Amino acid sequence: MTKKILLAGVLLAAVCAGAGAAVYAALAEDTAVSVDTQPKLTREDYIALWQEDLAESGKELPADVDSMSTQEILDAWGRELGKHAQPG
Repeated sequence: MTKKILLAGVLLAAVCAGAGAAVYAALAEDTAVSVDTQPKLTREDYIALWQEDLAESGKELPADVDSMSTQEILDAWGRELGKHAQPG
């Protein structure tokens, strides 16, 4: 009889622990909101960063950079970075 009571107690404790964990998980859900505090970079910011990057390797911005859109600047900068990428 004592073994049955002990076994019932262990099973009851396991069920209660599982239920408690489920309730805790539901109540402890992360509801934090993150805010991007980085300022948005402008076209001029991208040009300046690209110019700094090129200056490190002794290169200059393309002559038509003033007529390039922001996306064209990012694409050209990415292609330039890709030339120096190491595989693996």
